[in-house]
This record gives sequence, structure tokens and C-alpha cells, in this order.
Amino acid sequence: MRQDIALPTTGRAVPRLAAWLAAALLPAGLLALAGAAPARAQTADPVLSAIQERAADTRVTRSFSLGDLGVEGPVVLQGMDARRDLYLPVPAGVPLQDASIVVDGEYLRGDGGRTTMVLSVDGTPVFSRRLEGDSGSAAATIAVDGRPRPTGFVRFGTAWSSVIGEYLCADERGIGNVLKLSPASRFTYSYDAGEVKSLATAWSAMPGSGSLLVSGGTLSKDSYDTAWRLGLALETAGKRLKVKTLPAVGDEVDLSTLDVPASLRVVAPFSNFVGAKTYRIRDAAEVGALLVLPGSPLGADVAVADPALVSGIRGALDALAARLGTAGTAFSEWRARAASLGGATIAADEVSLQSLGGRPIIAVGGGAGGKATQLFDSFWRTSLASGTVAIRAVDTQPQKPSSVTLSSLGPAEGNLDVLARGDWVVTFDLAAATGGRSLPSRLNLDVAAAPGASTSEPVVAVFLNDVLLAAKRLDANGQPEHLSAAVPPYALAARNVLRVTFQRQPVSDRCRETPQAFPVSVLPTSHFELGGPSPAGDFLGVISAMAAGGRLVVPDAYLAAPASSLPRVVRAASAAGVPAGNSAFDVAGPGVSFRAAGAFLALDVPVQGITPKARVEGDRLIVGTDEKARLLDITGLKNVALVQAVRGDDAKGILWQSIGPVPMTPQKPVRLSRGDVALVGVDGTLSELSASGAAPGTVRVADTDGPAGTLQRLWQNSSDWGLPLGIGAAALFFLLLIRASYVRRRG
Repeated sequence: MRQDIALPTTGRAVPRLAAWLAAALLPAGLLALAGAAPARAQTADPVLSAIQERAADTRVTRSFSLGDLGVEGPVVLQGMDARRDLYLPVPAGVPLQDASIVVDGEYLRGDGGRTTMVLSVDGTPVFSRRLEGDSGSAAATIAVDGRPRPTGFVRFGTAWSSVIGEYLCADERGIGNVLKLSPASRFTYSYDAGEVKSLATAWSAMPGSGSLLVSGGTLSKDSYDTAWRLGLALETAGKRLKVKTLPAVGDEVDLSTLDVPASLRVVAPFSNFVGAKTYRIRDAAEVGALLVLPGSPLGADVAVADPALVSGIRGALDALAARLGTAGTAFSEWRARAASLGGATIAADEVSLQSLGGRPIIAVGGGAGGKATQLFDSFWRTSLASGTVAIRAVDTQPQKPSSVTLSSLGPAEGNLDVLARGDWVVTFDLAAATGGRSLPSRLNLDVAAAPGASTSEPVVAVFLNDVLLAAKRLDANGQPEHLSAAVPPYALAARNVLRVTFQRQPVSDRCRETPQAFPVSVLPTSHFELGGPSPAGDFLGVISAMAAGGRLVVPDAYLAAPASSLPRVVRAASAAGVPAGNSAFDVAGPGVSFRAAGAFLALDVPVQGITPKARVEGDRLIVGTDEKARLLDITGLKNVALVQAVRGDDAKGILWQSIGPVPMTPQKPVRLSRGDVALVGVDGTLSELSASGAAPGTVRVADTDGPAGTLQRLWQNSSDWGLPLGIGAAALFFLLLIRASYVRRRG
């Protein structure tokens, strides 16, 4: 039904009409405005909001276990009083956020008594627990304060106390009370990426594993050269190398550790990664999405920033920006913070601090490998207080000393409180410690011990790779005391562990006083003297010769598969003691052999001028040059490699030969020391022997010419002529006596 309403037209009716319209339309207008507000909220750009949220989040989270730091087995503490310090890397001088240590351990209490575990951070006790029962869990979670650590380490200390007897003089030598810390114990912390403003801080910010990013496809010779040197520098610094390549369309990436933030789970292409364990890249925009996400599988600590890598990153980020459309301005700001490497220009000899995956990354120019490696050596590293440097020249050891101080070999506190026993431990690489000059010949140890209540003198013992070098009773009067020991070649290895053990009598005479810990110190003047003799042509002899610089040779096929070949090259170079800074690099083409000269390491390359002690024929391994008396002849091996020390007229080196069609890459460090032939597997060295028949570690006096060389060789062979000469001299002496007696009688 239609109804017409006649409106008044007189002047007096106009105000009443306006009032009536206002009263009728005002509620409808309010309703319309109320409905427009949520409509505008719904039409707000969700992509823009998500990107702005991510750009505001600059937090970097790190989490690693003791196993990631190289602690392969449980840390065992036992006895009446035992203590152990572990050094956990953190960014130097950067405040920490939400830092905690999750301790995974267990204990045994077969001897009963009172057992206590105390955990400390930087020397301050933060957790204590009394352990009861025959066995059980020693798990604990402790908070770590967020103050900056200028040293770049959090010192995590564990103390174990076991008191068995009820009386003061009871025997406390039970062996059944033990505390074991698992390598699965984990340290987690966060920090603000904006606080990392220098290359030195970025280097210290690396966790137990160091990730190296290279471009996809085949690398150039210069880029591969830079990559293996940087990888070796990471392993020498105690980082386990992980090599990552920039993926291309069609490549599959592992997303098992990727957590897409909630704000981006509805934004393409980030939404494509949600819930995926592995993913095949479909376009360049997806690569760009991985380059900006925190926790990205492409996140790395160091990058070989050659033109191929930088242009690949820039293209992927440009493709992502085009996909995001209207949020391009906000994305540009996020890109500058989270992936600045894609917009940088890195010169060939430049090292620059950039960002990728929301965290700092050290970008090294494609031709700066050797100089950059020496720059990050411990001598110069702390001076890198800026974000970008161009390297003209650098020398790792400008002072060329004839000795190496123990304090320069690694982090270790010089002071210990010892009740019954305490260990001071430092681990070092032979090539890095000697600087390519010579082998350590003597250890000069300066220690000091405070007097204790017991009249028994404390004892200090020095072990190198579990070989006892020397021991001494200390006066324990608080004054420096000296201990000197020769370093035999057979005690050395490419990777060495020096342990100084202090032992005290925990009770005083007649048990009148309560046992207490007293301080001991390893003084900064302790050092290795260099100048030891070179061993024969075994692994240690090659490592010694390699310390001054050598030559690394790889086949050109390695350059086409950097993700798989670089870890193999780095672990072989680490085992052979190849210095990363002053060694040469060669690539052999298909079917081209390498002419042996000087010190060298050759991987899967035929070598001329040497006679090998073992050889590989497909999947067949033959050890021994005598056809009638072979040490080993076996077929069907896989996942192993043959490593042997060889010598030529003017060459000394190590051959690394893969057995089978697929080259094997060790997942753990390879240790070569005694012997000249070894089989290496995924877990490191499987077996080691001396195929030449010489005793491992035999010392070879350096060959010289002239009278000095003659005397040297005569002294070396004195066991052959010494006894006959002595008998002849004695006979001549008696003949002279008889003659003198005869002359006197005639006179």
C-alpha cells in the first residue's frame, strides 16, 4: 500500500520540519556510522599490519646444547669434591634476554653419605640440591642474568660434594658416588639484533655451530677458496660447520625448524610454509620469504658475498615485494632491517656486517678469504670495532715469538679452589698455536698454591693428550713455582688437550680441622717453547710441515656441489693442520694429476711424484706395497675414506681418497696423530696404523750440510758406533798404562 505524506510549505513550518527530520534521521545516521567503523577495520590491510609487527620485532633467539659445543660424552664428577667449568658463547658486550640453562644429568649414590650438587654462573652459586637415593635425575633449570659479558662467554660451573663417613677422620675414597652431566644440557637466550654493531661482536654471537651461506649452483674458484677458508676458521674456533646454499626454483628445503609467526600465517607466500617439514620452492618470492623470516633455514652467520649470492638475494626480495603489493613501503623498512645483505654492495676485499633472516651476518667479499680468515684470528679479532672494513694486508702473527703462552690458546680461568682435586684444561689446534714456526719442544708451567691446613704438600701433574709430561710436589707458600717438561712428538696431535691437575690432602694432621678448599693458580707466564724436531713421514710429520703453510688441491667436481664437498674439505684440512690464512688453493680438472711439491693436502686427485702406501680401486682398498705381504685387501667398503701420509723428493703431504661411488663426509672432527695410514668414517677416524713399519712418532733430525750436519748424523747414529769405540778406547788406555809401567822399570 502506498501512502503519500504532504509536507507543509509555510515559513513558520520550516523550523519544525528541520527538527522533525533531525529527530527521524539521527538514529539512522548513528547506526550507519557504527556499521562503518567495523567495515573500515575489516578492510584494513592485514599484510601491512603483519609486516609492521614483524619489523618491530628485532629479537634473535639462540639455543644450543653442550654437544653442539663439542662435548661428546657426559661430564663426570666424582670423589669427595670435584668442580668443572664450561664456557658458553654469547655476544660480547650485548645484554641477554630470557637466558636459562636446562641441566640434563643423573647421579649414582652407591656409597651413600651426603651428596650435594651446586650450579654457578660466572662464579656465583645460583642452585643447590641435596641428592638422595641410590640413583636419580639431576635435572635442573637455572636462570642466567642478562648483564653483558665483555668476554663473550657465560661461565657455567658445576660442583659436586660427597661426604660418606659420619666422623671427621673417616675414609672418603668411595667410588660409588658420581654425578654425570649429559651433552644434551641446553643453553637458551635472546638478544636484540640492533645491539650487534661491530664485526667482533657478530663473530662472538655465533653459537656452537657456525653456518656458512654460499650461492647456489657451481661456485667460482675464488668463491670456493674463500668458502673453505672461512669454514676452516669456524671449525678452528670450535664451531661445527654447516654449509647452506641459496635455493633455486625446484629445490627442496628443510622447514623442520621454521616457525612462521602467527601474523604471517594468513599472508602468502608465508602461509605456504605452515605445517610443512620439507618444501619445494615454486617461485623466487618464496625464497625471499625465507630470507626475512626469523629462524629461517637460510639464516647463516657468515656469507661468501660474491656477486652471484648478492644478486640472487636481491632478486628474491624484489619478487617478494612485488607479491606483497600495497605493503611495499613497510616491507622495504622490514627488508632493510631483516635482510640488508640483499641491498648491499660488497667489494671483493671487503668484510661487512649485514643482516639476513632477522639476525646479523658477516658478509665476506668473494676474494677476501685468506685475509678475512687471518683477520678473525684471535690476535686481530677484538680490534674489529666497526661494521665494515676493507682488507689490504693482514698478518696473523706479526710478532713471530719463539713461544706460545697458554692463556692465548683458549678460554680458561687461571684460579681454582681445590679441596681434593681440580683440573685446569685448555684445548688448542697445533697449527693455530704454533703459527707455522715449529713444534712445541718444552712446556714451562708457572703455578702458585695457597697453603692449606694439611701438612701434606699438594701435587701438580701435567698431561698432554692424556700423556703424563711431568709432576711435582708444591711448596704451597703462595709464591710462583716452576715446572718444566719436554714435549715428545708422540704426545702431540692436530687437536690437543692440555690438562693440569692439582691434588691436595683434604684433611689435616690427626684430623683436627675440617677439610676446606684452597686456591691454586696457573699463572699467565706459563708457555710452550717452540723449536722441537720434526718427526718422520707420518701424520704428525706432515702436520708439522703444514703449519708453515701448504697447498690444498681439490677436483673441479667439488665446486659444482659446495653444500656436500665444503664440509669434507674443511674437516680434512682441519685434520691435516692446513693453515687457512697462508695456504695456496688449486683446482684439478678431470683426469689431471697434481705434481707433489712442498706440504700439500689432496682430496680425490691423482698425485705424481710420490709412492703411496695404500691405494683405492673403486670400492676396493689395498694397504701395503708388497704384492705378497699386503696388510689389507678388501672389497665392498662404503661410507669410508682412505687417508695416508706420503713423501716425495721435495714433498710431504696427505692424500684423501674416497672409497666407493659416493664420497663420504665426516660429521665429526677427524683426528690424525700416530701412523701414516688411516680409515675415516662418518664418526671420524676408524683405524690408524703405520704401513711403513716405522714406529709412530719417530723423531727425525733435520738434514743439514757441512760439518754441523756430519756431527749431527754421527750423534744420531751413536748407538751403532758408541760401544765399539768405547771398548777400543779402554783397550788403548790399558796398553798405554802397561807401556808406562814398562818404561819406569827400565829407568
